[in-house]
Amino acid sequence: MVFSQIRPLSLREQVADQIRNAIIEGRLKPNDHVTESSLTEQLGVSRTPVREALILLEREALIVSLPHRGSFVRAFDDEDVAALFSMRTTLENFAAELIINLLTEKDFSHLDALIDEQRQHSQRRDFKRVRSTDMAFHQYLIHASQHPHLMRSWQEIVAQVAAVLYLRAEAIPNYDENLALSDHRKIVAAYRLRDVNAVKEENRRINNRVEGECRHAVKMLTSK
Repeated sequence: MVFSQIRPLSLREQVADQIRNAIIEGRLKPNDHVTESSLTEQLGVSRTPVREALILLEREALIVSLPHRGSFVRAFDDEDVAALFSMRTTLENFAAELIINLLTEKDFSHLDALIDEQRQHSQRRDFKRVRSTDMAFHQYLIHASQHPHLMRSWQEIVAQVAAVLYLRAEAIPNYDENLALSDHRKIVAAYRLRDVNAVKEENRRINNRVEGECRHAVKMLTSK
């Protein structure tokens, strides 16, 4: 197939996508005040889709609304990061149980292609795309389950994970993004062996390390 299907987006979704991407890419920082008037002016839309988008992003835990003060970009603390990665590990290990005997050579080829794409981005030092391809790798495994509640739960945390990974990159500018390449190769190798316990152990090991890195990053940024 040459083309993918076009998904019609409402104004609310388009506004939410722009704000979400700005948070994930660090153009909007933790605790930044996000005003409806500024967004309507910059995006060229009315207040209604902006207000609806902010409500949607509040549900995704990227925006915090405070009475009589307005909406702010969420600031993650140590406990937030720990909870986020424990949830991520749980979801990824549940996916492993569901798909361990279902992945085909076509799936493995796609996963290998994502790893290679990530390597190329890393060589070009395009670390924003390194991280987005990283998330695409994990999302592919989640979606392979075709489990609606699992996919919905993943969707609720994926933007938060991406936002926290940006904070890690900001706090640790010399972070070795190539670690993810080795991580992903080990995950694929365990899936190829149909060894669900090995996959789970890799997921725990990787998420525990990344959690520690992100908790360290959050502490560094909040102490400034």
